[in-house]
Formats: sequence, structure tokens, C-alpha cells
Amino acid sequence: MNEVLSNILQDQFACLHRNNKLKPSTHAVAVWRAAHQLLEQQPIFEDPIALSILGEAKGDVTDKLELHKHPLSAAMRIAIAARSRFAEDERIKSLTDGTYQYVILGAGLDSYAYRNKNPNENVFEVDLPSTQAVKIASVQRLDITPIGNVSYVVCDFEKNSLGERLDSSGFDRHRKAFFSWLGVVPYLDTTAIEETLKFVASCAPGSAMVFDYIVDSDNLNEMEKLVVNALSNQLAAGGEPLKSFFDPQQLKKKLEDLGFTQIKDIGPDYLNENYLSFREDGLRVGNVTRIFKVTV
Repeated sequence: MNEVLSNILQDQFACLHRNNKLKPSTHAVAVWRAAHQLLEQQPIFEDPIALSILGEAKGDVTDKLELHKHPLSAAMRIAIAARSRFAEDERIKSLTDGTYQYVILGAGLDSYAYRNKNPNENVFEVDLPSTQAVKIASVQRLDITPIGNVSYVVCDFEKNSLGERLDSSGFDRHRKAFFSWLGVVPYLDTTAIEETLKFVASCAPGSAMVFDYIVDSDNLNEMEKLVVNALSNQLAAGGEPLKSFFDPQQLKKKLEDLGFTQIKDIGPDYLNENYLSFREDGLRVGNVTRIFKVTV
């Protein structure tokens, strides 16, 4: 079974390594986000820019639709759509409280800043320099003028101080901020993860963050273990090994120790009930990845 899963994942990733300026995982997420717009009737996460922001690489979606229809591809795609929808729903809620600073950690080809309609919003997109270059070129090619302010913040979480990089980009630690950190934690060592969490915990009271992580094997069933193992092998072969896995209760205790005042553990039951229960195609998210929302 593990060999079968590995072969399927290899096929899924084989068509996605088109842009050598982006990490394979970054490109794959952007492709799956765009494929969701085309393949799922009534997408749960609507992103009208998702396909066009890929530029020439949009062929990885339009020319490979049959490949994307595979159940494993659909499962990964719906998990990405669900986490993105949850993060943006929480972001929109935070705007009603006057939280105008939005920090997207590991922004990749996320298009929120170019769909945003709030002129008071300050969006900080944090990522590696090569990823930022691709993103900026894509935005310029599409001739998009964001309504709010967008700052591109170059940062490697394992090498740089996030706080210093944000400070130098106009981020105000004394004002509330909302952070999203999706699809990044599993690729970082525990030191980089803790340093990032410490920084967020030091921000102004009322600041909040949504982040996802991969559950450790002790909390997975046998099929989920096989999927994670096959995915880990495929990512490692592409130069992006998974480094961090967490027990939900132990991670919650760590968040409490860091001083977060509100901690919400978002699992598959919540996401399925709120975003997928109406679907007739049977798509649901599993327990391999989970989400925390934390508030300072």
C-alpha cells in the first residue's frame, strides 16, 4: 500500500515542478488552489486570481485536469481550500475589531492582498526572496493595483529574525495584527517554530494567528500514517523534508506556556461541518493536518 501511495504522489508532483524559482510545495499549493476553482462545483474557497497569478504555469492546472481528478489530489486540494477559507474567515472577523495589520507568513502566491477591498489594511507578505520575486513579477504582469498597502518582507524563518524583518518593513508592534501561517510549520525545525510563536505572543494584546501543522504518528490511524509517510518521502526527494510533527495536546500546552490567552483547536469535525457538510461530492478533510487559532 505504501508503495502504491508513493507512486501516486510521485505522479501528482511530477507535473508541478515547472517553476524552479519556487519551492515545489509552494508551487503545488498554488496549483491546487487554482484547480479547486475549476474542479469543485461551488468552491468553498473562492479565489478569482488563483489561476491567472500562475502565469505560464497555469498549464499545470488546465492541461492536467484529469490528473487533478484523482481522489488523492482532490483530498489534498480540499484540505488546502478548507484551511485557506478558515484563515480568511477569521481574518475578516478581525477587521471588524480594527485589526488592520495582516501578516501572511509564507505567503507564496496567495492573492488575498489583491482581492482585499479595505483601503485601511496593511498586508505584510513574508517569504523567501526567490518566492517574492516570482510573486511581484506575477502581480506586475497582471497589472493589479491593491486597494490597501502591501509590503513584501524577505525572511527565512530558520535564519532570520521575523520581528526585525517586520520592524524594518513598517510593522507596528504596538497595534493589533492578524497572522496566518499556512503550510509552513511542517518544513521548519522546532527552534524556528518556537521563535515565531514567541514573536507573535509578544505583539499587541488582541493580536491573533491561525496556523496549521501535521499531527504526529501516535495520533493517526494506519491509513493516515501511510499517507504521511508517502508524502514525507516524496517531499524529501524534492528537497523539502518534513521536519516537525506535533501531538495536539502537547502543542496546546506549549501555546499556553507562551502566554496566548485564547487557544482554539480546529480539527476535521469543525471544518467538515462548517464548510463541507452540504457537498454532494463527498469531499471531506481528514486528521493529518489540524489548525490552531491563538489570540494574544
